Amino acid sequence: MVLELVDILQGSFSLIFVIISIIIGITILVKYFEQKNRLYVLVGISWIGVANPWIPDSISFLMIITVQQSLDVGLYFIIGNCFLPIALLTWFTAYTDMIRKNAQKKVLIITAALSILFEIVFFSLFFIDINLIGVINPLRPFTVNFDIFITVYLLIVILAMLITGVIFAQKSVKVENREVRLKGKLLRAAFITFTVAAILDSLLGTIFENPADPLLALMVVIVRVLLIISALEFYGGFLLPRWMKEIFIKN
Repeated sequence: MVLELVDILQGSFSLIFVIISIIIGITILVKYFEQKNRLYVLVGISWIGVANPWIPDSISFLMIITVQQSLDVGLYFIIGNCFLPIALLTWFTAYTDMIRKNAQKKVLIITAALSILFEIVFFSLFFIDINLIGVINPLRPFTVNFDIFITVYLLIVILAMLITGVIFAQKSVKVENREVRLKGKLLRAAFITFTVAAILDSLLGTIFENPADPLLALMVVIVRVLLIISALEFYGGFLLPRWMKEIFIKN
């Protein structure tokens, strides 16, 4: 299989984003053993789950450059979509731990019910006709045209993460402590940057029909760089490493 420039850029930058996200997610998760606070476990799993839709691209890219074969379409859809409900559930658990503890039970019951419904519908469509989930563009192995069901669900997940993430970040932005305020700003930026990148990424295949379009290659790089930036912002928003603190806080 011969990859166009845009495919190489899309696959390689997806792989970079996924690797960085997994490292950041595990780093946040491991913080639990120091703080003994389940928030770090929930947030770490949530971010890895958020990066999940780009994992099939990464796997397929590695397969193509090594064994000249792309990931099976069924596995592509399962890997990219079936773990999103788990990420949403862990994030809402973390969010309600931090902000809406009194409403946690109700929120998690509703989220769990919708997650189960999503899985039922997804696998029903999967076994009835996989094309009802989406179709991989034959000219571009990393571009999927999802049907309305997946498109709407992905939009709901993105907007839910954006709204709750910004609400949580705003609480931190308003405090007096400069470090906590910086964390809030970075976290707010992370959710906004990720949302913009995710929406743009979903539209590229529709806007640019010609895979050889040089503008498409440029936009693919821009979108993936935005995703990588959002991962680093998220990392700073929760852990704020010293190097990041020195960049943003001037004594």
